[in-house]
Amino acid sequence: NPSEEQLRETVAIAKNNTTHVIKHNQTLEVALEKSTIEIERLRHDLEKVKKESLTDSLTGIANRKAFDSEIIRKIREAKEEQAAFSIMMMDIDHFKSFNDTYGHQVGDQVLRLVGKCLTDGIKGRDFAARYGGEEFVIILPETELTHAISVGNNLRKHVASKEVINRSSGENLGRITLSVGVTEFNGKESAEELIERADSALYTAKNNGRNQVAAASSSGKEVA
Repeated sequence: NPSEEQLRETVAIAKNNTTHVIKHNQTLEVALEKSTIEIERLRHDLEKVKKESLTDSLTGIANRKAFDSEIIRKIREAKEEQAAFSIMMMDIDHFKSFNDTYGHQVGDQVLRLVGKCLTDGIKGRDFAARYGGEEFVIILPETELTHAISVGNNLRKHVASKEVINRSSGENLGRITLSVGVTEFNGKESAEELIERADSALYTAKNNGRNQVAAASSSGKEVA
């Protein structure tokens, strides 16, 4: 039988081993907690980078890349659900001359103003994006052509109601207007064909005098 001394040594070793295991486990728990925090930080950074890649840095609304992805998704969804939706292309009238006259800083201010007017003027699942330069685009889910025309006119009037003030000088630079082209998805066309019809309607609005809405029917013909 083991002596009392041997039993004491065995108990001491066991206690020491237990203390070592507890400390080791605590170290692992701290490392795991740090790892979890780091993974969460990396996930947050990844989501931030992804969001930034789909956002127009100047206006803060969706960019062309985001729109290209959204329109494809919307067409697929509309075909599956047999649902109507419309899109509108918008162009700031005489933007180049405005930009040349007052400078790029004021031009950027105008672009930000239009971006805010569009996001303030839409709702729900409506999707607004800067298409490029002074051109913007909006997707209107579950919206037929006549209602899309009405939305386009409301947005156009909302933008025209805003006065542009030069922030550096306080000078009133007047008002800006939009030309708008609207069309409804015909149920079978590609994204390129749909955008081309909306763009054609936009040029009709510009050619007819600007600051107005023109619409293309599903056949591609322009209507008032």
